[in-house]
Amino acid sequence: MGSRMVMGFAALAAVFMITGCDSTRSAVCQCPQPVNYPDGTIKKITAALRVLPPDNVLHQAMDDYEDERDDLRACLAAGH
Repeated sequence: MGSRMVMGFAALAAVFMITGCDSTRSAVCQCPQPVNYPDGTIKKITAALRVLPPDNVLHQAMDDYEDERDDLRACLAAGH
């Protein structure tokens, strides 16, 4: 079950990448709202990642996802 959850978060990261500004939107780009995970969920995600081998591709995907969440927060702070 842990790896399925991690895969779900990786898929969510892909959605965030795809939902940026595009030509079909208005001239003003809106920042998507990052999902706020409860502490219990964060602990489950961390535990699921720890059982994966160090060279598992999901480690990089989750690092990328974390960077994107930081970018979303910066976008929101800038008032976009």
